[in-house]
This record gives sequence, C-alpha cells and structure tokens, in this order.
Amino acid sequence: MKQPLLDMLFTAADFARVADALRAGRGPVAAFGLPEAHKSHIAAALAAGAYLNGSGAAVRTVLLVTTTDTTAVRMRADVEALGVPAALLLPREIPLTHVLNISGERAGERVRALMQLSSGEGGVVVASMGALLQHVAPKQAFLQQRIRLATGDDVQPRALIERFVEAGYERVAMVEGRGQVALRGGIVDVYATDARYPVRMEFWGDTIDQMRSFDPVTQRSIEQVTAAVFAPAFETPQTQAAVARALKRIEGREEFADQYAAWREGHACAGADALLPLLYKKLDTVVDYLPPDALILADEPHRLEEAARAAQIAFAENVAAMLERGEGLPQQGNLQQSAEAALQSLSTKRTMALYTLARSHPLFQAGEIVQSLGRSAPQYMGSFEELARDIGLWKRTREAAVLFAGEHAGRLQQQLQDLGAETAQSGALTRPPVAGEALIVAQQLPRGFCYPELHLTVLGEQELFGKAAAPVKHGKKRGAPKLSELAVGDYVVHEAYGVGRFVGVETLTVQDNTRDYLLLEYRGGDRLYIPTDQMDRVQKYIGGGDEETVPHLSKLGGSDWQGRVNRARESAKKLAVDLAALYASRIGNRGFAFSPDSPWQVQMEERFPYRETPDQLESIREIKADMERPRPMDRLLCGDVGYGKTEVALRAAFKAVQDSKQVAFLVPTTILAQQHYNTLSARFADFPVRTACLSRFTPPLERKAIKEKLQKGLIDVVVGTHALLAKDVRFKDLGLIIIDEEQRFGVNHKEKLKELKREVDVLTLTATPIPRTLNMSMTGVRDISVIETPPESRYPVQTFVLEYTDALVVDAITRELARGGQAYIVYNRVQSMETYVRRLSELLPEVRFAMGHGQMPEGQLEKTMLAFLEHETDVLVCSTIIESGLDIPNVNTMIVIDADRFGLSQLYQLRGRVGRSTRIGYAYLTVRRGAAMSEEAHKRLMAIREFTQFGAGFRLAMRDLEIRGAGSLLGAEQHGHIADIGYEYYCKLMRQAVAEAKGEQVLPETDIAVDIPVSAHIPKDYIPSEVQRLSAYRRIADAADDDALYDVREELEDRYGELPAPVENMLSLASIRCGAARAQLSAVTAREGEAVLAFREDAQLDGARLIAAVSGMRGAQLTASAPPSIRIRQKDAAVKTWMKQLPQFIYTIVSCVDTMDRL
Repeated sequence: MKQPLLDMLFTAADFARVADALRAGRGPVAAFGLPEAHKSHIAAALAAGAYLNGSGAAVRTVLLVTTTDTTAVRMRADVEALGVPAALLLPREIPLTHVLNISGERAGERVRALMQLSSGEGGVVVASMGALLQHVAPKQAFLQQRIRLATGDDVQPRALIERFVEAGYERVAMVEGRGQVALRGGIVDVYATDARYPVRMEFWGDTIDQMRSFDPVTQRSIEQVTAAVFAPAFETPQTQAAVARALKRIEGREEFADQYAAWREGHACAGADALLPLLYKKLDTVVDYLPPDALILADEPHRLEEAARAAQIAFAENVAAMLERGEGLPQQGNLQQSAEAALQSLSTKRTMALYTLARSHPLFQAGEIVQSLGRSAPQYMGSFEELARDIGLWKRTREAAVLFAGEHAGRLQQQLQDLGAETAQSGALTRPPVAGEALIVAQQLPRGFCYPELHLTVLGEQELFGKAAAPVKHGKKRGAPKLSELAVGDYVVHEAYGVGRFVGVETLTVQDNTRDYLLLEYRGGDRLYIPTDQMDRVQKYIGGGDEETVPHLSKLGGSDWQGRVNRARESAKKLAVDLAALYASRIGNRGFAFSPDSPWQVQMEERFPYRETPDQLESIREIKADMERPRPMDRLLCGDVGYGKTEVALRAAFKAVQDSKQVAFLVPTTILAQQHYNTLSARFADFPVRTACLSRFTPPLERKAIKEKLQKGLIDVVVGTHALLAKDVRFKDLGLIIIDEEQRFGVNHKEKLKELKREVDVLTLTATPIPRTLNMSMTGVRDISVIETPPESRYPVQTFVLEYTDALVVDAITRELARGGQAYIVYNRVQSMETYVRRLSELLPEVRFAMGHGQMPEGQLEKTMLAFLEHETDVLVCSTIIESGLDIPNVNTMIVIDADRFGLSQLYQLRGRVGRSTRIGYAYLTVRRGAAMSEEAHKRLMAIREFTQFGAGFRLAMRDLEIRGAGSLLGAEQHGHIADIGYEYYCKLMRQAVAEAKGEQVLPETDIAVDIPVSAHIPKDYIPSEVQRLSAYRRIADAADDDALYDVREELEDRYGELPAPVENMLSLASIRCGAARAQLSAVTAREGEAVLAFREDAQLDGARLIAAVSGMRGAQLTASAPPSIRIRQKDAAVKTWMKQLPQFIYTIVSCVDTMDRL
C-alpha cells in the first residue's frame, strides 16, 4: 500500500475539515476542481488513510459511484494501484427471456463486489450507475449462503458438500472452474466464485485438519491457509423456499424453460437473476448492502442523474416490448428501481459529491466543501528533456515529486542523470515525499495527480511514458493440453491389440493380491483385460473425420491390426523424411544471425503504448534468441485473440530491418493487410523504415512500383495477402517472413512458402492453431511460444447462448449504441443477407446498417469496411469476412445467427473481434427457435461458452480436434491412416519417425513384465471417480523415471491424502519397471525366497562389470543363457523384501549398461 500518498492528502486543511464532517456524519459534503485520477486517490485515502481510520485500523468500506462502466474500470485500476482493496460492480447484462447459457465472469465479479460490501471487510467498491439502479437479492439471504471455515472446525464432509450445493455450487468429480465443489474421501475442494484460487480442505474424521490453496490446472497445492470465507456461487440465492415460489409462476412458460428444468432437478441456474422479483417479495439495493460506517462518493451527480434516467427509460421500453410480444412477466419490471430513488439513496450523511467543475446538485446540498483541490499532472509522454527541466524547477520551488516508473525506474534515472537532473530512487514508496526532491519509485501507478496546496506532484506511467500501468499478472505457463479422459463406451486404441471399446475398470483378486484392469471389448465380443500399468499403451480413439464416424473394431489374434500399423508406420516414415529433410536443411543451412538489439530497437519498444504481459516478454525473448542464432527460425506464436501477437511480430520485423534485411508480412485478407499496414506505419513512423502494402486494393501501377522497389531493396517491410506469393514478387534480401492468422491459409499457399523458408526466418501467428500446425509443433518439427496472460484492462467477452428473436437483436443493438459503440451481426447466408438487412432497418429505422461479404466488388467492400471503421455506420451485417484479425475497438457487441452451423475455431475467432478495448464485449450466439441441433453442434456451443476465459484458443484447438476428428491432418493419405489407428497413436508413430529421420536414437518399445505378487491398485475409496482413477493410472504408467514418480506421489498425496499400501506398491512396481527399462531387462519376477531378472535379447552388456555387480548381491547368480538372466536366491526374503532390494540392485545394473553405452 502506498500509505504516504494516502495520508498526505489529509495534511491539506480544507480536505481534513471535509473528512471530519464525513466521519461525524454531517454530510453530504462536496469537493470541486477534481480530475478523474484525483477522485480515485480520494476514494483510496478515505478507505485506508490513517487520519480517518486510525493508524493500523481496519480499512473502511467506500462505495464510489461513476457514470459509465468504462470510468468504473479505470478508477478501480487506479485504486488498486494505490494498494487499497478494490472491487468492480457493473450492471447485470442478461436477456430477460430465452436464456440457454451464460458465461460467468461478470457474475463472479459482481459476487466479489457484493461480498466486499456486505461483509464490511473494507476497501473501495467502484460501481457504475447502471449497477446501482438494479435491485439485488435481500442482503440477509445473500449472507446466509456465505460459508466461513477454518482449520480446527468440526463439520461432516458430506454435510459441508450439501451446504455448498445449497449455496449454488455444482458438485463435480474434479474442481476446475469457479462455483464448483468436489468430495474425495476425506478431502473437499472448493472454488469460490470470488476467489483467485480454489481451496483444498483435508479432514481428520469430522475436523478440518489442513487448508491450502491449489492451482486448478495442475491440481497442485500452492500455500497453506488457516481460514477462508466462501461466497455464494450466484448473487441470487436460490433457496428451496424461493425456488418453490418462482416455479409456480413460470410453469409452462417456454421462455423460462431452462430455469424451470434446472430448478425441478434441484440445481441452481445462472438465469435466476432475470427472475429475481419472482424469487423474493422484498428486494434490496446495492446501498442496502453497505455497513453503517461506509462512505459514499458520488462522481459528478448531474451526470449520474442523466445516466440513471437514460437507463430507466431504456429498461422500461425493453420490458414493455417484451410484454407486448406475450413473453416474460410483469414482475420483471421490478428488476430496476427508479432513477429518483437510486439518486436519493446516494445522498446520505456520509456522502461526498465529487465535481470537476463548480456545479452543485440540489439533491447533494453540501454542508462542507473544498475547492480547487487539485489539477492534472503534467504530461511528458517520453520527452525527458522537458521532465529534466521541470525537476530542476521543482527543486528550486521546494516541490515534492514522486515518479512511478515501474520496471523502467533504473533506466529513467540514468536518462535524467545524463540530462543533468538530480533524482533519488527507491524500490517502493515507504516514506512521505520530501520537499525539493524528485523520487523515482520502481512501483506502478496508472495515472498521477498534482496538489498545488501540498506542493506535491505525482507522475504515473501515463504521464511519463504515455502508457498506463496495471498490476502485472503473473500467469503460470501451461503445458500442452491433453485430450479428454476415457469414459465408458469410448473407442480406444491399444498399441498391440488395436481398436476396441472401453467397457470399464474391473478389480480382480488372485491369491489375495488385488489389481485393477481395463476391460476392452473387441470384434466378435472378445474381451481383454489390460493391466493398469500398461495405460501408456492405451489412447482414446480420435479418427480422421466426423465424430459420427464409427471405427472398425479389431479382431483379437488377427493380422489385420498389425497390417494397419505397419502401413501407417511406413507412411509416417515417408512423411517424416520430408519433414525432417526440411528441418535438417534448416539446421544445416547457415541462415542469417541477426545482431543483438540496437539502441533504436530499445527506443521503438519503449514507445509501445501499453504494458507488455509476462508471456509477451517471454515470447519476444524466445523469438529474438532464435533470430540471433545462425540457423533459420521456424517458430509458432500461439496467442489468444487480442493478446498482442502483432506487437511481438512488429518487434521481430524491426529487428530484421536493423540488419538491412527485408520482411514479408503475410495475412489472409485484404482488409487485414490494410489494418496491419496502418499499425506498422504508425509504430515505425519515427524511424527510417520503408513500408508498403500489396493486396488487391493496391492500384495496378502502384503494385508494379512496389514489386520493383522490393527487388531493388527500396522497401524494408511489405504487408500483403497471398499476392506476395506470386512468381513475379522478388526480394533483394529477404530475412523474415511473418504469417498471420495461419488457420486461414491452405496447403497450396504454404507449399509456395517452402522454398522461401529454407534460408529465411519464419514466424507464424495464430490464435487457434489448425491441427496440422499443432501436430508439427508437438512432434518437435517446429518451436512454439504461447501467450496466455490477458492484457491489462481487458475483460472476458460475456457470452450468451440463446434462441434467436428479433427482440434480442433490437435490445442488444440499442444497448450498444446507447454507450456510443457499434455492433456486428454475423449472417453467413449471402443470398438472403439483403432481405435480412431490410427487415432490421424496419425494426430499427434510426440505426445505420451496412452490409459486407466476400462476393461484393472489391471497391465496394473496401468502402463499406472503411465507412464502418470510421463510425459512419452503426451495425455491420456481414459474413465471416470479419473472422480474421479485424480490429475495431469501438465494436463491442456481436450477434451470430445460426451459431450451431459454425466450427469451434470460427466461433472463437469471431468472438475475439469484440471486447478489444477497455469496454466489456458481448457475444450472442443464437440458434433457431425449436430447430434440431446435432450433438456435434451442441458440444461446440457448450465448449465456446466453457472456454470464455482468456487464453483458451490453444485448448479450443484440442477440443475442436476431439469434436470433429483430425480431418485431413497431413494430407489425404495420412487422413486414412489416422482413421485406421487413431490420432494419438499416429502422432506417436510420427514422433518416432521424425526422430529417426533426424538421426536421433529411438529405443525399441518393449513390454517389461514385472511379476511380483502384491496388491497394487488404486482403491475406489481413495479416488472414487473412475475418470480420475484412470488419469492417475495413466500418470503412473507414463512416468519415465523416479523423478517423475516422485512428482506423481506428491500430487496424489496433495489431492487425495496419504497413500494407502496398494498405491505405495503400485509406485514401487513402477519404479522397478523404470529401472528395468534402463537396465535393458525384459522381465522381473519375484517370489518368496527367489527373484529372476531376464535381459532383452538385444541387450548390450559389459560382461566384466555385470559379473562384478552380480557378485556384490547376496545369493545372486548370472546365467549365461541367450538372453542372459540373473537369479537371486535368499531363503529368508519375503516379497516385501524384494520390493525394497530390487530397485537398488537394478540401479547397479543400469550403471553397467550406461558405462557400456558411453564406451
């Protein structure tokens, strides 16, 4: 917390007087002459300043009400940067009827804000006027669903689960998302709606013994906690009594079918907010949630009144239109209070009205006022010469200055010192600013402020560098996503026996030793029991075509399967030779090693107007390291839509130009080419970089001139469509190719790139990599960088899946236009698009509609898009032409017609076209009312809703692969082999073939028979879920060494508690198997008094060392058979003894084999 800045405000006598009046309840009070950043500063100071709250006292609750959502987002960021807890309360944006599903990000944020208000835990809640107008559930009902838990509490785990379910949580087998709860034996996992991480509670009997937070992706613990407060899963409590009241009213109403079905089944549902007045007779407002000593700050009361009245009129019209259509219920009109009532609730004895100008409001008659408190901080925008002059002036006038430079603190001090300015530097602001001193602080602050009366100037990164800072979010790197786990009935592939159907897990006990087996069914009803320690040989079947394609089951004992595998292996080898030849030629060819960053490079990067995310910086480092190597780069940059891939590419392009190399920037559409050209022209404007754009919009004469200049080296960076791949386009000295939105390029275009690629660096950008690309990255032919951290001030797009109605379109467009925005309507039937636009014009005659699709004449399409870009039209009705990379920050609402007819990657790309600014975006995925939807389409829509969080593009590519099959992954021939043996097994063969073609040693896979009669399985009472039990078996079977097994042990103990004896035995057997593989053993057998270790037929052994190792083991004897084996006899050795002795003895043999390999 930047406490000195918070406390310093109260040294102004006028402000201290106003604060005293607030504390004594003599409000309302008012403050005039305040820019926006000062208002945030005042809110933070009133919440956490020692003057008002006492030194070391708890933080006070402050409700700051703003006019718009955008202002609320900015001011929350300001307050957070000052170190004060801050929450954001934006209005519920849910359709009143026909809701099938809703993404939950904003709902979770609202719950977090309501928790902060109602619990009295303190901090600032920044709410827009739209949120304040809306009624909320009774405060008491909301608080009753809150659950407080601490270590040492006595509660039965099952009873606790029931409490969470009553609070709206969904019971699942494994907690992965907010609002979920899971029970596994004596362990309860909960992911609260308002929490950063889920919490794991370990019970000892009925007492909570331990609590710890954990990562929902890895499921591994992060840190111990002693107590936690769990918010309700939904802001509207859906108690049995409330639900019973509402069910009577909505029975038989088609528009509420989803809510009705969920409630009848005993589940909470996200659409309950639309029926709040039916659930509760008396409703509360946001102000009702405030604790008694809370303060209210009203930002610009006149504008608040205007916003409230406009929102009230819009809502009333919406409800009236709904009722006229014969839909909805009149009670839904009570979802909002009147504008007058909302304003009056803000005017209390503990209210401060904040004004930029001296213009008071009659409802907020101030008893105490403070005038001309602050002024805007000076803007330097990277002009440090001017800043250095001002620092000298401040020193002479005894002005205190604090410069929040973040990670640039050291460099800024050096630059100012070079300019003759004297400054001090500190890692954090821990003391009050000193008169006449300019202090550079390595902390972040988005915007600064200036208080003449206090002789204080504070500069944020906005003033210093022209870019606002936000707290850096350190996202964890995710590994490559995995395909879904097995479910009963799934088709599977066993590498030795072929395609079968998974029947389930069977537990068999033989001579008191219990093991689990996978039961697979093959052609003719044959059944096969596969030991779970062979899980690494079994994969889920994903074929080559549609999901409905049913694979042919293999015949046990037949030669058909081996024939399929051999054909696929030969095909993989042929393909691998081609791929590896390209790879080898790139490794072998001496490319150009680019120079380290030049001063111009540093200067260009510092002018980026936003803060880079950690993943962006990491990707930039990886790409620059590749470029500085003497071999050509081939890297895939996979970043979510709007995550800043273009900026990463521009930095690579600038680096290439610094060494006098040319850059080709290849994009799939003409419009995107123009947009990228505008972006790079603006970024490179202050540097001697010559740029050009080559596309179908380029006039013929200009196109000819560009080609001539490229050949002469007079153009450094050219942006273009596939026109860049024409035969007559030649470069003088091409150094880097950047391919954007790769999923839109076909194989033919890529083949034309092959020749260019051999000696040129290649950077490919994509949000959802096509399976071919994903496969090549995963088989090691290409390098991959992933950007997963969301950029600052970006919020997940609110996604709704609902039935289409004209009313929905009218409501969504009206709401977007009311906030000054624009909208897309994706209508992918070109023939009837014009008719649809005419119908929309009749529904909304005041709205300016435009139409765009790929079949329009080039010039007309260009004019349409440019007019929309310049806000000459409001709504663009278009085909999927907007899918690829079009970036218009003012467009934040999208309606997709017949969304069930789009592919998952398409839906994801489309949704990424909105929400590209600080405004929250809305995507309405509509389906025809009553239309039959295929199971595949249903899965796609549920997946796009499920992956609403940022960074989901990479995972969606894998989910899409599951839903629709691998398709023509690597060409028609490979497509057939994938259908034969399954995608995962084909990828495995590909990886082996590529490794062989690259000259790497590939050890033959052999089944190692470990026959030691002990109970080795995962008991059902340890991991009740069969899916998770299979996953654990797979983890153990996949472990390649003892380090990996130790990691599995830690994870199992963390997630499920202390290991039972059968699981300990499983890990011991797995350890023996790992050692046996390295020791080139084919079998390990143990019985009481005797153990036998048999070597593989092709084992390469150092005889002398092996004899020495055998002689060191009591009772061991080397048998010189073919292949050789070691027999150990110890009369007193029980099976448990062998379990302890064999791993160490096998390790000794490994050292012999390793020595032989080295020789």
